[in-house]
Amino acid sequence: MIGLILAAGYGTRLHPITLHIPKTLIELEPGVSILDYIVNVFRGIGIDHIYVVTRKDVVHFFYGRNDVDVLVVDVSEGDGNLWTLHQAIKQLVEKGVEDDIVLSMSDHIYEFSMVNKLIKVAKNSSKVYMCLDRLVRGRDAVEGLKIIVSGDIVVLSGKNVPPYSGIDTGLFYIPRNIFSYINKVVSEKGRKASLSDLINVLAQEGLVSYVDVSGSLWQDIDTLEDVERARKIYWKILAKNLVKESDGIVSKYLNRRISTRISLAFYKARIFVNPNIVTLIVFAIGLLASALVFMGSTWLGAILMLVSSILDGVDGELARLFKAQTKFGAFLDTLLDRIVDVTFMSAMFYQLLLKLLPTINSLYTSLYIALFGLTLLGSTYVSYVSNLVENRDYIAKLRNSFPWPTRDVRAVALAIATLLNSYEIGFMYVSFSSWFFILRVLIYKLREDLKIRGRTPRFYKIKLPHAKPVIRPSAGLLIEEIFLYSVVLAILLYLTGIAIDKISYYKAFGEVSPYIVLWQFVASVEIALIVYLTYNIVKNLVTLFTIVKDKVVEKLWVTPSVYQRIVKKSILLLIISLSLYPLNFVLALSNIEKDLIDLSTYVVIAASLVILATLVIDIIKAFEHIIKSRMPRI
Repeated sequence: MIGLILAAGYGTRLHPITLHIPKTLIELEPGVSILDYIVNVFRGIGIDHIYVVTRKDVVHFFYGRNDVDVLVVDVSEGDGNLWTLHQAIKQLVEKGVEDDIVLSMSDHIYEFSMVNKLIKVAKNSSKVYMCLDRLVRGRDAVEGLKIIVSGDIVVLSGKNVPPYSGIDTGLFYIPRNIFSYINKVVSEKGRKASLSDLINVLAQEGLVSYVDVSGSLWQDIDTLEDVERARKIYWKILAKNLVKESDGIVSKYLNRRISTRISLAFYKARIFVNPNIVTLIVFAIGLLASALVFMGSTWLGAILMLVSSILDGVDGELARLFKAQTKFGAFLDTLLDRIVDVTFMSAMFYQLLLKLLPTINSLYTSLYIALFGLTLLGSTYVSYVSNLVENRDYIAKLRNSFPWPTRDVRAVALAIATLLNSYEIGFMYVSFSSWFFILRVLIYKLREDLKIRGRTPRFYKIKLPHAKPVIRPSAGLLIEEIFLYSVVLAILLYLTGIAIDKISYYKAFGEVSPYIVLWQFVASVEIALIVYLTYNIVKNLVTLFTIVKDKVVEKLWVTPSVYQRIVKKSILLLIISLSLYPLNFVLALSNIEKDLIDLSTYVVIAASLVILATLVIDIIKAFEHIIKSRMPRI
């Protein structure tokens, strides 16, 4: 696989800048051009052979670079981009280079994840794949190459086509078997041949598919205004590039939002701090947090543990931004993380024993020692087991699925358990999530081993991840899933209430019983499942609302922006309302005073009512024309 960057255009709309330099050499930040960024993304994805395609009068700008090879083509102003691509491929074939191509326009910047997703889906395919953005943004809908899809197949493209499905983002995967089609289109269209012409020819034979990258950040740079917009969005793209696929949900949605701002602030100011020094500082904060919990300052210790978890990503981010990554740094970070985990959990266990000391007996002690041991082993083995599996995509998917065994989630769970003085609940969650993950990896490895031997296990079937285009589910299927999840959620709420009552019963009578640990574990798992089911209900509702948006806009004459505002408030209202149950359950498990539980319930209900009031107002405004048409005339 090779990377090809088309940089032969004249960029007339960027005059006077492009009178002196090619458009792709415009800087996004001091010392980093558009081309530098694209090359860095290609290198990061594992594409080692990168070619820049340009014209003769500007080729001197590209000679001397040691990160790309240069292909010079015959291009005049007004020629199509397929004509440029055709000449580049012809030169490559003459040099004996005939491989699949990842094609990028030289005036586009985009997230690393977009290229990564494109290659994962399209690799070894016989079809052309393009990146499709369904969330069309203003003038981009006018300027961009519009795409119309049917299922997972592209059926039409063009500049003058309405953006029914979305627009192209300037990234393509072109397998070598398509080269003959390129020659055919160029022979028919001549120098004016464009990629759109190729897409339309291939679409007739079902040879064009797409990767949905809606929501990802990218920018096409055609005008001076686009340059300013690109320089602003560039920093957001860098921040998103720092997020790893293996990051847990807490890291993706909380920790990285803070740590990337810190790392980018250092990078913008060109202040280089050795990542290993940052690793040691974060390690010191984690040890201090453990010491404070051990000495009884649980609130301060828990907060410092959260700080340590947030800052844990800064060292790696600085290493990637300043290109200072080393194997020793990765080893040191992993080693010190494990030490902090063990010391913090040991401090929690010490406080747990102190809390139980007045009523403790040998059976109770044995149960909690066993729980602590399982927690320590499980949290350590998650990282160890993850490194034993070669299929990194599968591991990343497993680590980011329920019950989320990643370190960022563990740190938050343990810190919250410490704040609530419910150490055993934190241990139960970490132990369950870790060993559940380990069991799934064990089954996966067993299946792989039996597969190599030519045998297939019948007792368990794993759906292995495989590359496939994103297909939007039907509304009917989504409604069925929402109904199913809702029924299971209602049952879980009832069962969790029973478990909470049992725990309250044992605590009210002061009975020392091993069954209270069992009921606490059951309640903890049920609460985690309630959160998981709520997440799936909300996710499916968002997808459902997105699917029916066009119908609502068409049938009810509601503008898309108003519709989206109503949907967002409805989803927010649902989330806040459903959060009341797991919140009360967690507070009940934590021995919080009833007045505090009532206060938290009051706050949630008050917030729900405020959002409901604004939602009703928005609905009335949106459907005012329908309401007036149904009212009798006076």
